[in-house]
Amino acid sequence: MVFKSLRGLFGGGSAPEVQDVPAPLGLRIGRAVSMDVMRLRLETSRLAVAIPSETLVISGHGTATLDGAGEIHRFYDDSHTMLQILCVGGIADDCIREVTLYVPWDEVVPTTANEWARWDGQGGHIGSALFEADGFRFERVWGEPSTPWISPAEFVEEVVTEEGRKSIHQKVVPYRREVGGLVETLMLAVERDLASQDRGSVTFMIGYGLAKADVVPV
Repeated sequence: MVFKSLRGLFGGGSAPEVQDVPAPLGLRIGRAVSMDVMRLRLETSRLAVAIPSETLVISGHGTATLDGAGEIHRFYDDSHTMLQILCVGGIADDCIREVTLYVPWDEVVPTTANEWARWDGQGGHIGSALFEADGFRFERVWGEPSTPWISPAEFVEEVVTEEGRKSIHQKVVPYRREVGGLVETLMLAVERDLASQDRGSVTFMIGYGLAKADVVPV
């Protein structure tokens, strides 16, 4: 899991010097960012996860290019929180199209072919029209609601930390539910380190949209 394994991602010993890539808002590893999450706290009792601290200290930076949809920059901290910024046409402020704060919710590591098929396969949980867990019901964002299953989007995220660099293959489908005046997003994904020999894990993250003005480097 990307957000779970940033610390110690590359094992012991000395790591090669790694240069982070340019990022929106001037964010970089080692820098902190302040986030206005007051709107989220007003709905705390109804949310699927606890809202994290308003300050995120960046310990990892991930980037991925999405076919026809721009580039995402993901900023991780050591408490597994992730700030995702979608940019189109560059990293200038006017190129920012979407800002989302994600909090880890759960992780599943299937061990058999049948278990993997239930999650990551034709007609599996990832891509189904609805997903329910812990009493919460989420509807798939992509595709027609009447379509029982769609294929996940796939991309490779290049993750940089102070210790090195990793390539993480991901298969993703987003879901959503309305909570008062908020939209709570569930991102279901299969994440696999391309350098490993296993199939990875199924990860769950809950996200909340922020305005660009809600995010301020400090």
